[in-house]
Amino acid sequence: MPRALIALFAVLAWLTVSTQFVLSIQTGIADGTGVVGGVVSYFGYFTLLTNILCAAILTAHVIGRSEGAATGADGLSPWLRRPAVASTAATAIIIVGTVYHLLLAALWNPQGINLVVDTMLHTVLPIFFVFFWWRAVPRGAITLQEIPRWTSYPAGYAVYAFARGEMIGEYPYPFIDVASIGYGAALRNSVGVAVVFLALAAVLVGINRFAGVPRPPEP
Repeated sequence: MPRALIALFAVLAWLTVSTQFVLSIQTGIADGTGVVGGVVSYFGYFTLLTNILCAAILTAHVIGRSEGAATGADGLSPWLRRPAVASTAATAIIIVGTVYHLLLAALWNPQGINLVVDTMLHTVLPIFFVFFWWRAVPRGAITLQEIPRWTSYPAGYAVYAFARGEMIGEYPYPFIDVASIGYGAALRNSVGVAVVFLALAAVLVGINRFAGVPRPPEP
C-alpha cells in the first residue's frame, strides 16, 4: 500500500480524534462537568481508544523501519508494527463499526461537525484500517494461538469501563450501563461482545492465511 495513502489516513485519524477531544471538552463545559468531565468522558469510549490505537499504528507504518527501529530506539514504533498488534486493532475496529451501526446509530442524530466526526470514527476509518490491515500484514504472520493475547485489549477495557462506572456512575454504552440494566445483563452483553471478538479474530486469521498479501522474498 502506498505510504502516502497511509500517511493521509493517519493524519485524518489524528485530526478526527483530536476534534472529538475538543467536542468532548465543549460538551463537558456545557453540561456543567467542566474540562475534567469532558476528558474523563472522552477516554471512556472504546471507539475513541481504538481509533487512537489505529492512528498510532498507521503512523508507525508511515515512519517505517529505520536503524533505530531495528534496535528499539524509536520507542513504541516497532511494537505498533507487529502483525498481532495490527490484527488486534483491526478486530476491535470492526467491532466498533458493527456495534455502532447495529445498536447505537439510532440513538442520536449528529449534525454538522459531529456528523463528520461520527462518520469518520465509525465508518470511514474502520473501513480503511481493515483494508490497510489486509495489505500490511503478510500472509501467515498471525495464528489462532495468538488470539487469546489479542483479547487482553477488550478485556482490559471492560474492566476499566466497569470500574470507571462504579467510581463516577457513568457508563459509556447502554448495553453495559449497570445503573439501567443491572450487572447481570451488562456482563452477559460483555460476554456476547467478547464472543463476537473471538469469532472475528478467527476470521481474520483465516483471511490472512488464505487471502493475505504474500510475504516479500527473503533478501
